[in-house]
Amino acid sequence: MLGAGPAQATFSIVACDRDGNCGVAVATNNLAVGASVPYAQAHVGALVSQFETNPSYGPAGLALLASGAAPEAALNTLLGADGDFDGQTIAARQVGIVAANGRAAAFTGAEAQASAWAGALSGDGYSVQGNGLAGAQVLADMRQTFASAAGTLGERLMAALEAGESAGGQRTGKLSAALLVRTVDGDWQDIDLRVDAAAEPVKDLRRLMERHYALQSMLRAERQLRKGLKAEARMSLSEALRRSQGWDRIWRRAARLSMAMDDQAATLDYLGVLLSLNPAWAHIEMQDSLYAPLRDNPLFMAWR
Repeated sequence: MLGAGPAQATFSIVACDRDGNCGVAVATNNLAVGASVPYAQAHVGALVSQFETNPSYGPAGLALLASGAAPEAALNTLLGADGDFDGQTIAARQVGIVAANGRAAAFTGAEAQASAWAGALSGDGYSVQGNGLAGAQVLADMRQTFASAAGTLGERLMAALEAGESAGGQRTGKLSAALLVRTVDGDWQDIDLRVDAAAEPVKDLRRLMERHYALQSMLRAERQLRKGLKAEARMSLSEALRRSQGWDRIWRRAARLSMAMDDQAATLDYLGVLLSLNPAWAHIEMQDSLYAPLRDNPLFMAWR
């Protein structure tokens, strides 16, 4: 058969937690893995189609789970309806699927299984799978890390992906990574982060995830202050800054929040960081009437 041939290098984890949040973390040596491989829906489940991806598996698989089909039955239905998509048979498919109730299933076709190490491990609430890997330890470490990690589902998925990378990851290189989490709260709590092409996609994905949670902490701090919970707001603000990864928007909001708490010293500190990160935005920001009480401050005047 003519063509580029299988990419032969992807590892992923699909999982749901007890609250009904469902998600995927995946890395590969191909371009833009987040655009076609991971699918998830809160209270329903999550799915990946990899090695040779059939993009119809995601929407169809989630619809089957939503209708009450068990992961094993949904997987069999997907494989039976494959139709040799893109000139490939189910021998070139590798699929992991998990339902919100914790049941999981995986499939590795003969061609995928023949790649330089391939396999899958499924358990209560998760499935890890990969092909073209350094060895069995990649999936073993992903499973162990996911089981023992603390934090949100997104943080646990990210930790598992990093564990796979540390265990050797893909033998043929790396290019893209993605983290997808559909939460029961939805809206801004959902995660859909993608590194489409980079020298260190998993490390870059970690930085993006940290910024996501920095924003969540900042939003929480602002809500707490509106309720008069100043001590709690300070704690959430501190967490936002810890996870900001140099994101100028977080430091700007930190300055505004501190000004609202009448903490001028902290406000100056945060404006100073904003000035170093994004001078143009900092100078625009300092024109705001919110900072009128600082207009006679020598440092503030010098910055302006």
